[in-house]
Order: sequence, then C-alpha cells, then structure tokens
Amino acid sequence: MKRNLKVIVVKKPIAGRFFVGLVACLLSLSVFAEKTPAPITLSMSDVVSLTLNNHPALQVFVEQKAVLEGRLKQAATAQRPQIGLTVEDALGTGNYSALKSTQTTLTYSWILEHEQIKSRVSAIQSESGKLLLDQEIKALDLSAVAARQFIEVLVKMERLTLNKLAVKQAKEVIKAIDERLAAGKSSVIERKLAEAELLRRELAVEDSEHDIMASKYQLSALWGQPDTDFTLTGNLLDLPPIPATRDYVKRLTENPGVQRFASAQRIAQSQIEKARIEAHPQWQFSAGLRRYEATDDFGFVAEVSIPWGSKDYNAGTVAALQAEQAVLDSQQTALLQQLDAQLYVLLQEMKHSYHVIQTVDDHIVPTLESALQEAREAFEKGQLSYSQWSELRRELLGAQSQLLDAYLSLHLQHIEIQRLTGTSLSQ
Repeated sequence: MKRNLKVIVVKKPIAGRFFVGLVACLLSLSVFAEKTPAPITLSMSDVVSLTLNNHPALQVFVEQKAVLEGRLKQAATAQRPQIGLTVEDALGTGNYSALKSTQTTLTYSWILEHEQIKSRVSAIQSESGKLLLDQEIKALDLSAVAARQFIEVLVKMERLTLNKLAVKQAKEVIKAIDERLAAGKSSVIERKLAEAELLRRELAVEDSEHDIMASKYQLSALWGQPDTDFTLTGNLLDLPPIPATRDYVKRLTENPGVQRFASAQRIAQSQIEKARIEAHPQWQFSAGLRRYEATDDFGFVAEVSIPWGSKDYNAGTVAALQAEQAVLDSQQTALLQQLDAQLYVLLQEMKHSYHVIQTVDDHIVPTLESALQEAREAFEKGQLSYSQWSELRRELLGAQSQLLDAYLSLHLQHIEIQRLTGTSLSQ
C-alpha cells in the first residue's frame, strides 16, 4: 500500500499558537491594525502560468516583435518618386546668350520595384516566424525551470516532515534510555550518544526550514515577486505514466529547437529569392514637360532607364545562402539524433525510478519499520545494544530519503521529457 506523501502543514506549538492568538486579539482592538493577507495556494500549473506571464526574459520578445514590425513597415515602403528640373541652352553665347533660347524641363520619375518590395516583406515575415519559435523555446525552458523548482520544494517539505519525525524518534530513544538508566540497564555513554543524535536531528530540521525558505524565494522570483507568501499544493504520489518510446520519438519533431532550423531554412530561402530579384534590372521611368523659351512652346518628354550588366550580379550571395541551407539541414539532423538519444535515456531512467519507488515503498521500508519495532522491544529487554538500534533507525531514515529521491527523479525526468517534446506544462 502506497504511503501518502501529500504536503503536510505542521501546526505550531501550543505556546506559539497562544501567543499568536493573543497578539491578533490586541491588534484587532486598534483602529490602525492591518489584517495580514492569507497566503495564496498555488499548483504547478499556477506557478508555470505566473512565470510565463511575468518573467522579464519573455518581455524581450515583445520588444523584438515591435522591432520587426517597424522593419516590415519599412520594407513595404517603395522609394519616393523624384521631381527634377533641367535647364538647357542658357547663359551661352550668340543665340544662346542669357535666357533667349533656354529649354526648361520638369520631370517626374519613379522606379518599378514591386517584386523587390514583395521579396523584402517575405524575408521580414520569415524572421518573425523564427522569433515566435525563439519565444516558444524560451517559454518551454522557463516552464521547465518553474516546474522543477515546484517539485523540489514539495520534496524538501517532505524531507522536513521526515526530519521532524527523526527528532521525535530521537526523543523517544532518550526516554527509553532514561528508563533503562533508572533500572541500571544502560550507561551514561548511551545517554550522551542519544543526546548528540537528537541535536543532529534538530539541526537537520533547521537546515530543511532554511532550505525551503530559500527555494520558495527563488521560485517566486521567477514571476518577479520574491516576497510572496504562498503555499504549494501537490501530491508526489500523482506519478506520471511512462510514455511509449515510439510515440514520444515522433513528437521530437514538434520540439521548437528542431522547428527553428526549418524556420531558418525558410529565412535563407526568402533571402535567396530576394537576392535573385535584386539581381534583375530595376527599370526607372520618367516623364515631364519641356518649355522652349524662344518660341514659347511646350513639349512632352519621357525617359526609361535600364541598368546594364550581368544577371549574375548576386550569384555569390545566392550560392552562399544555398550552402547555408545545407548546413542548417545537417544541424537539424544532428539535433534530432541528440534529442532522440536524450529521450531514450530519460525514458529508461523513468522506468528505473518507478522500480526503485516500488521496491523501496513496498518492501524495504515496511521491512525496516517492522524490524525497528522489534529492535525497540529487544532494546528495552536488554537484548540489543544502543548502537544496533541506532543503526537500524538510520537505515530506515535512509530508505525513506531514498524513496523521496526516487519520487524527485521521476518527476524531474518527466518534466524534461515534456520540455524536449515541446509539451506545455501550464495545463
């Protein structure tokens, strides 16, 4: 039968509860008294959601998105048309002296760059897709960090309970030794050893309390409120099932890190198309009106300008981008192989953690508990030494600590699998 590892709220000593109650009554009589808000209760999904909604690392992507929106707006903007004024046949000699034969031309010119605009916009849009994937990767990493810290706090709270139980047992040992001392069946040395053991157990409780406070501070710091008063709700016995290896391997392609390479390839392809389009001549048209000063006549003028040169102007850029695509493809394959190996190891570790939990919880702990009860009776009868009894207690505490380690490992392994496969932890 599985043991309940739910988070236990330890009540304050009677004296402490009385003092707190007295202070509360006195404060309630004052008009200036302030009510202390009750601590909030948070589940794992609450912790992950708070982190995703408030962590400054994710705010960076909002600002980067604004940058891309500005670049996209600029990329969609065509070059401004130009208005020109040309004066000819002026300030010369003879018939062309002064302004008698001046020809004045007013022109309006523009560049046909529809395809160029389209390619620039496409390239920026591809970068936006990559930014979204980067944001998703960061969100998954932060979710995993928050979930791991949540589980670690739960385990540390259970260790605190275990250490307090050890203190209680150490006090019972001293009581048993005192009874044997009164009967002349124990030595003062055994009493001193038991006292030292009690002090060590009390220090372990203090260490656990400080460790929990520090861990909770680190956890709440993830959403920018390190001084938040909160409690955690969760049950370490709610074990995640071991997923089928084949199903999770298929989900590796959903990893944002893998998709990021696909996005980078799309960016490279957009840049290739942009380079090819930019290599094409950009036609420039102009039209205007010419005035002949000598005859006071007007005439229409038009001009077309076509850049001259090889169409392979950006051939080097295109070749480099194509090579970059090949590099990205190889990197994606390498990443998939790495993730596959990591996933396989994690799945095997989960199976082992399950086996450890089953063995320790169903066999080792019950056996040691039964042996400890028999050892106490044997010690009281003088059939067992204090050192033997103490060693057995340490064995039981070690087994219980090992059980907590196994629960911790199992949950952390599952969280890492969720991260590798791009599965949300906020639900």
